Amino acid sequence: MATTEHLLDVVERLTRRWDERDTEGTLAYYTDDVDYQEVGAGRSLQGKDALREYLANYFAAFDSRWVITSHDRLEGKDAIIANWNMEVWRPGSDQRIMTRGMDILTVRGDQVCSDIVHFDRMQLQPLMQQRTTAA
Repeated sequence: MATTEHLLDVVERLTRRWDERDTEGTLAYYTDDVDYQEVGAGRSLQGKDALREYLANYFAAFDSRWVITSHDRLEGKDAIIANWNMEVWRPGSDQRIMTRGMDILTVRGDQVCSDIVHFDRMQLQPLMQQRTTAA
């Protein structure tokens, strides 16, 4: 059983890769058989290849910065709930949206094998209507 400190460290390092919009660096923190879900979007991805495609599209369309505001250990599991705040915007745009949510992450060794994301996607509607200006 991993320590809570180890789980949080893995999640914090993963979060920094998301902030850097680094597809391969982000994927390094996920297992090959990762289960990635965004519940509110109805998105369910299985495996690194599916997640790679999603990340490439996300990083091309959005920039974001995440701050983990609190966390709780899931008792008896190598899993953690990370509550977060996120600032998100389209590359090249001055319009920024602040939102918050949570991930339920299960860790295997030094990688995340399950990442279930919960947040209110409706808050992002103003950004969804913008065109991407990134090349």
